[in-house]
Order: sequence, then C-alpha cells, then structure tokens
Amino acid sequence: MVNDRRIPAESGGIEALPASFAIRFSPSSHLISIVRRFVHSFYGKVLDDAELASQLALATHELLENAVKYGTTNEAGLAVTVAELDDGFSITVAIRNRAEEEDIAEARRLIDALAGAADPFAYYQELMHEAAERVDGSGLGIARIAAETGMTLEAAIVDDELEIRARTTFKPRRST
Repeated sequence: MVNDRRIPAESGGIEALPASFAIRFSPSSHLISIVRRFVHSFYGKVLDDAELASQLALATHELLENAVKYGTTNEAGLAVTVAELDDGFSITVAIRNRAEEEDIAEARRLIDALAGAADPFAYYQELMHEAAERVDGSGLGIARIAAETGMTLEAAIVDDELEIRARTTFKPRRST
C-alpha cells in the first residue's frame, strides 16, 4: 500500500513518498538481516532520515528474531505502516505470529514493565544484568527497541496471533 501524500521537497533532499508494506512469510535467522537491510534502505530513502531508518531497522530485526525464537508455526506477518498526522507521520513496525501462552504472557509483562519504567534505558540495563544469569535466551529484544529507539510498544491478540507493535512519530526536517 502506498500513501498518495508527499513529504514536502523543502524537508531536505528529494520529495519522498511515505509508504507502508506488509508481508507474510516464514521468517528464519538468515532472512532477518535481509529484511532489516531492506527496511533500513527503503525507509532511509522514503523518509530521508538515516537515524529513523536505523531505528525502524532495529525494531524490525528484534521483532523478527522474536517471531523466529518464540513462534509456534513457520509463518509470521511483518508490517511497517506510515500514517499521516497533522504535523508529521506515525510509523509502526508490527510483527504477528502464533506463540505459546507463556511467551505471550512474558511479552505482555515486559511491555507493561517498559511502559511503567521511568527510564526505559535504565530498565534495559537492569535486564542486561539479569540476562547474564539466564540459561535460556536473553529476553532483551523488546526492551532493546524501547531503550535504543524510544519507540513505544504494545501487544495484542489479533486473529489468534500475538501482535507486537513498536510506534514512533516523525516530523520531516525543514530546510533552512
């Protein structure tokens, strides 16, 4: 799906078309980096903001890793959506896949804890110390998104699948 609104040319660089996409596929470890590079390159051009493109790529990477590690089927859906706001854009990276009830509960617990944390980066640091003691996985991917990108996270059950969404807003730069 492509939006028909354009970022003004005066925002710096070429006039870019905000775009959204969604794919359903069988994610695997070797495909994660390919999709991450696509998101980084595509949104770097579309939004003309290298830092934001890196943040979207990181969120994509971590969410896909979760789908590979915790998914109960070989299918997941990834969507990156760009929606126009009065003063910019809302951008969401979402992953949807089937997961075990305990993994869904853990994802929700972590997202709620991040939402309640006064400082997501400090909370992420605490989790890193705890992860050093863990035997099974680090449990850091979702927290890394919040800590390193400032994106907000939410989880919901949609069509019997866990959907985790990372959201941010973007205001195009104005040239001087």
